[in-house]
Amino acid sequence: MNSISLSDVVDVLADVIEPLSGPCRKTQQNRVAMETGAFCMLTPLFFRRLSTTREIPEDTGHTSTSRVLLTEVRQADIQIDLYGENAADRAVALETFFRSPHAWEQMKARDPHVAPLYCTDAMQAPFIDAEAQWEERYMLTLSLQVHISIAVPQAYFTRVNFKTTQVDR
Repeated sequence: MNSISLSDVVDVLADVIEPLSGPCRKTQQNRVAMETGAFCMLTPLFFRRLSTTREIPEDTGHTSTSRVLLTEVRQADIQIDLYGENAADRAVALETFFRSPHAWEQMKARDPHVAPLYCTDAMQAPFIDAEAQWEERYMLTLSLQVHISIAVPQAYFTRVNFKTTQVDR
């Protein structure tokens, strides 16, 4: 099992940005009607590998509980779509916040496995709703650095019992 899932990463990001962006929802969920008012949608785009896997042995002295941690760093790109009133202002506020040390501190306080990397500039993206009305929508992509580990069972030994036997006399 991963130490942190992509869904966990989205939750951490939503917790941090919600005061600026408005209520956050994860996209690509079936049978969920689009909200009204000011809100944002989070869409995971990529979960790119940034490092080689590193092994960290965890020998407990017992074969049944010993394991090795396989750890790596990944980049999670998450598209943020801001809808409703003041979407442009909220997008600019989000850009400004995400590019500050304050964003790093807030994210690390929520989960030490996640840190902000960078974000794109906000851009207007046309959107026509189900009622054929133009809705205000701005979007940007936030990139996060995520440290992931998985534990794999591993047998270790620290001593060996052997005896010698004379073969030729």
